[in-house]
Amino acid sequence: MFWNRKKNTLNKNSLSNGTVENQASTRAEKDKQLPLSFLKRLIPISRLTDADLLDLKATISRYKPGDVIFKRNEPSELLSYIVKGHCFLESNNGSGYDIEASTFKSYYPLSSDYHNHCSAIAKSDVHLIHFPLSILQKSNPDNRNPLLNIEDIPDNCRDNQFFNAFCQQFKQDKLIIPSLPDVALKLRSALQKDIGVKEAVTIINFDPAIASKLIQIVNSPLYQTVNPITTCHDAVTRLGLTVTRNLVTSISMKNLFRSKNRALNNRIHHIWKQGVQVSSISQALAVLSKQANPDEALLAGLVHNIGALPVIIFADSLNKDDYSEQDLNLTISTLQGLLGNIILDRWDFQDISKKIPRQIENWYHKDSEQLQISDIVLLAKFHSYLGSPQMKKLPPIQTLPAFQKLGDNMLTPDMSLQTLHDAKQQISEAMSLFGA
Repeated sequence: MFWNRKKNTLNKNSLSNGTVENQASTRAEKDKQLPLSFLKRLIPISRLTDADLLDLKATISRYKPGDVIFKRNEPSELLSYIVKGHCFLESNNGSGYDIEASTFKSYYPLSSDYHNHCSAIAKSDVHLIHFPLSILQKSNPDNRNPLLNIEDIPDNCRDNQFFNAFCQQFKQDKLIIPSLPDVALKLRSALQKDIGVKEAVTIINFDPAIASKLIQIVNSPLYQTVNPITTCHDAVTRLGLTVTRNLVTSISMKNLFRSKNRALNNRIHHIWKQGVQVSSISQALAVLSKQANPDEALLAGLVHNIGALPVIIFADSLNKDDYSEQDLNLTISTLQGLLGNIILDRWDFQDISKKIPRQIENWYHKDSEQLQISDIVLLAKFHSYLGSPQMKKLPPIQTLPAFQKLGDNMLTPDMSLQTLHDAKQQISEAMSLFGA
């Protein structure tokens, strides 16, 4: 590939008419404001309110084939989207992604940090639209609460009767929020009082099924125990109290909800399977990174979609003709992150872990320069989509702040796929142990 070793400055000329994107660009150049319908397609700024979106000002730049749009490690204060043409995002080892305007990947920014983590090269005539990078923080979903604020409700939910009835139940404090199973709750509470192994074992043995599963897990390849463990006491001693607490919580969550409605039971099983898959990948990535506790990552991954449960419990209280599967999907996708935070707060999870449900597909979330459990789980969620229909809607992995925190030598996109392949047995073992 030949490169023109120069970078174009922002071009203030209007773009030619043609595609919807080019028409949007022309308007941006004339009055510094883009059509709302266009802005609502861009991720993640589409989370902004309509008023904030309409208040955005854009700048435009144009590039010829071979031009370097930006270079790796260069500072940046712009959030840039490709609206015409075809470019290549190149990582430090030469691998990368092609991105074309009008495809789903073009709705994601080419870079999302104050210094670029890859290079971008124009492969055709390219037009970009730029916004201030500072709007990323304003688009954080934590700033919106559709459960309480009408203005935060997405347009496609405003007239949905099931969604509105659910929100009304929440406002009236009538919503059923699942409680942490008894043994897990008692153990988590007791460990805050600095108990020992003996006291922990006494609590766990109140539920023989959990005690038995704990012994099975500690004897699995996940923990590579040299000598077989046969008692709960030996299992807790081998694992330590913190790991034991996390595993007991994980084990006990499987039976949080059951329904006589077959469709809802199937939905619960699907959610559980998703949780186990993400938790298994989280554990594998934590081991790879050497910067996160694998057992904490396993539990955090398992609860990432816990917020779907209140919606399903609410649906179970209704006649099956009172809602459709589309209603259920719409309400879960809109609210499960917020509800997950509420559940984990009531379960007294740590601040970082309880924020995970709301940030799980906020690919550009960044609240720390250091790799955290939330970054591991977000990357695990990304990996869980590889090879699935959702894969085509994923952003380039190099642009994710969580991916960038792994470091240059830790994980490239190609290594990312290889990592999943190498950890396949470990992931399969974990999914089997947790009944997925």
